[in-house]
Amino acid sequence: MKIRILLCDDASFIRDLIKRTIRKYLPQCEIMEASDGRKAQSILARQPVDLILSDWEMPGMSGEELLQWVRAEEKLASIPFIMITSLGGKDNIMRAVQAGVSDYLGKPFTPEELLQKVRKSLVRSGKLPKPNAEPSQSGKSGPFSSVEILSGKDPLAGGSAAALTSGKPEKPRIKGTGIIHWRDQELRCMIKAISIDEALMVTKRADVHPGVFESLTLTLSPGNQAAGSITGLEAYVHSCAAVEKRPDSEFVNLLVRFVDPDNEQRKLLGELIVDGQ
Repeated sequence: MKIRILLCDDASFIRDLIKRTIRKYLPQCEIMEASDGRKAQSILARQPVDLILSDWEMPGMSGEELLQWVRAEEKLASIPFIMITSLGGKDNIMRAVQAGVSDYLGKPFTPEELLQKVRKSLVRSGKLPKPNAEPSQSGKSGPFSSVEILSGKDPLAGGSAAALTSGKPEKPRIKGTGIIHWRDQELRCMIKAISIDEALMVTKRADVHPGVFESLTLTLSPGNQAAGSITGLEAYVHSCAAVEKRPDSEFVNLLVRFVDPDNEQRKLLGELIVDGQ
């Protein structure tokens, strides 16, 4: 199956570097190039793509403007979008998260970091099969190299959420608290990791827990008062596992994925993610 990637950057040497890296490890990819957001729009109007890699600072139309346009177009809104940029400040991260970025990679980056982001996005969208085990990455390009670094990492990247599959207990890095509203019950939790589209929650073992794929509503509160609480956040259970490899484990990990957060909820999620670092 041919995988189409749109690469948008005004620097030709950056495009060449990214092309060589991707083609070496993913030869089945077809890579289309654009030197700014306007040319990327033209390509997207002619043919579908499976992934967009875009610089932020470009003449004519910036990567942020391109991202906003893509998310506003019904036929394009679900395309994974990775921002690759040297802009790693908190304000830039917040703006990208609120605009709907899928991932964020800071310049300079290594080939391994680039491939990790590309492969993870393609796995999530179903264009590549999920690996049996994804090794964890080290040596990130900076404190804001991706949305998942901001958010405690993603299970596919082998970060803190890996306890769901490894069964190994780990010391929680608590980022706030949450309440799961499920059926007629409330389940109080702690937030171990959070991203713009999911949260890893740890809760004390109870007689009954929501099962995989069950719908629920979340109330999330940050660990301090810098960010506001999020209420009425629709979600479903993606994974459920004991924290420890024993039948009397006292705590349970719940990985919940959000369902269509509204603009205000998305804004508050971005604040909670950045504030929790």
